[in-house]
Amino acid sequence: MMKRNAAPPTGPRNGPSTIRSKGGIQKRRNGPVRVDKDGDLDMEATNEKSKAGKGRLDAPSSSRGAKAGRGGNAQPRNSLVTQKAQQAILRGLSTDQASIRESRISKGNVYLKVDGLKSSKAASNPDGGIGNLLSFLERKAKPINPKSSKKVKIKKSSKDGDSVIITTSEEDSEALLKLNGFNFAGSDLSIQITTAPKLSSHGKKGEKKEVSDETKELQDKLKGILSSRYDTGLKLLNLSNLGADPGLIAIGIFNETTEDVSKLFPALMKVCDSIFTTKAQKREAIVSVSLADNSLANVSPVTTLAQTFPDLKNLDLSRNMLADRKALEAWRWKFRKLENLVLTGNPIETSDPEYGPDLVRWFPRLQTLSGIQVRSPEEVAEIIEKAKSPIPIRGADFRDISQVGENFLRQFFTLYDTNRPQLAAAFYDNDSQHSISVNTAAPRGANNSVPTPPWADYIKHSRNLTKITHAPAKMARRHKGVEAIQKLWSTLPATRHPDILTQSEKYLADCHTLPGLPDPTGQSPYGVDGLIVTIHGEFEEDANSIAGTSLRSFSRTFTLAPGGPGGPQIRVLNDVLLIRAWAPLATPIHVTTPPPVVNDQQKASIFAKLVEMTGMTPQYAELCLNDTAWNLEQAFVAFNNNKDKLPADAFLAPGTTLQGLMP
Repeated sequence: MMKRNAAPPTGPRNGPSTIRSKGGIQKRRNGPVRVDKDGDLDMEATNEKSKAGKGRLDAPSSSRGAKAGRGGNAQPRNSLVTQKAQQAILRGLSTDQASIRESRISKGNVYLKVDGLKSSKAASNPDGGIGNLLSFLERKAKPINPKSSKKVKIKKSSKDGDSVIITTSEEDSEALLKLNGFNFAGSDLSIQITTAPKLSSHGKKGEKKEVSDETKELQDKLKGILSSRYDTGLKLLNLSNLGADPGLIAIGIFNETTEDVSKLFPALMKVCDSIFTTKAQKREAIVSVSLADNSLANVSPVTTLAQTFPDLKNLDLSRNMLADRKALEAWRWKFRKLENLVLTGNPIETSDPEYGPDLVRWFPRLQTLSGIQVRSPEEVAEIIEKAKSPIPIRGADFRDISQVGENFLRQFFTLYDTNRPQLAAAFYDNDSQHSISVNTAAPRGANNSVPTPPWADYIKHSRNLTKITHAPAKMARRHKGVEAIQKLWSTLPATRHPDILTQSEKYLADCHTLPGLPDPTGQSPYGVDGLIVTIHGEFEEDANSIAGTSLRSFSRTFTLAPGGPGGPQIRVLNDVLLIRAWAPLATPIHVTTPPPVVNDQQKASIFAKLVEMTGMTPQYAELCLNDTAWNLEQAFVAFNNNKDKLPADAFLAPGTTLQGLMP
């Protein structure tokens, strides 16, 4: 037996009109048609506000509430920007706005073709009457289910010749189709189901986007205006006093009372993008921009300048209405190469006189602010140099023991390039672990043109823990034992590392002692001392997928420990290889640290300790300390390295006391 729901359903969702709710008897109620005193259809309620549906293309919100038809008042034509020009700018020049993607249109949508708008009184409105038509349809259409509180919504709209194509749900389409023949602003409407409109402005990826003739005409006019304002000798784009430009006034962008550039400026930048298609072209063509005399209270209306011309060196914002630092915050940390900024004639000079230090910090290469030098070229060069290496890169710190680390590296790369099985047998045992990690997003310099070869040979073995999150995958990509490591190496491309003896500048290595490593003999419960060696460098690779050889950069960290009985004398406990796209090694900054100042009291104490530890005479002890900047540890190391070379008179006679031996 079918189980009855506790409450009857309120109606189908996106279902066909033939399916009715079976939760109870419903009466279809069609209210009487409202007419005004002249007998015409009542199009607008007295105090009702029109509500716009989401996502419409051609219906600006400023026109949706405007009244049309008998008794309606059309919008004034001296608005900030004429509706026709604004629509053309937004639709044709700013593809980020009014975007439609085919994937966002749901499968349950229905497309309706509405005719009759052109012959209506609303057609004379600035937007062609589309706003009033959509509001009328949404208001007059009633849900099929009278108990439903959901209002009919039009999702999208577009013009197709004299017709209007609207997109709505299947459920709402039934209600809208019932308005076929209704009178709108003196014209009878014809509403029919049609096919989906073609995506002319936003086609599929790779297809050439179609632009209307109206938009092309506007683009050509804006290009002409920009051309007249460009100085090729100075590489200056003069965008000052745009509100008084005769060309912009002639095409209806501005009028006698308004000079707001907020709607125009994105369109101008869009035209610039079409003229200069690459960053290099923009950087070469435009060095300076003037935005003077544009009544700017802040830079938000013109913020797209930073995206279009990020490499500007000179920017003029004089004689605007910028009152404080907040007015410029939209460009904070933008224009990283700006050298000259002019703010003369703005209220900020008097209302916020301490604005200078912040702007100097926001623009790291700024040298001149409103005609006053705030940095010298030398200071800018120092800032640029520091930015290249915010953390000083020291040279190699190779604290080896008996040249174990050095000898290991000399043998390792030669064998890795020529005989990997022999390498594995010489330095690895059954407890050795090895893993590879690929960093495909390592940063490289802007001038680095070395191509990055494919990662296919390595990516399947990569144990990059920022990418691999599942425990089984992590474990499977950690290889343990000689056989597993040899098997992995056999699948990797052949390599050639630079000779570590003759091309040592292509490597940067560190070596430190590492205590507490497992004792392979089991004799020491506290473990044994070993080494951790980290080396950065590059190698050539023979890749079958590309012609010739290719370069990669790498970092490799070895944990070295004494070998066990019957195994290698020095064994690799852990070997981690990180591979990335090639980039030159950073140049180490050689910083000379001044020796610490040692007072007489400290010298006496150090001198006495060295004499006691070494048995040297005061003269030789003093010479040793002077050579090592009175560093007791370094002096003792120097003594041990050279004690076999010292003459007999360098040592005190047996039984000599330290009293009176101070230098």
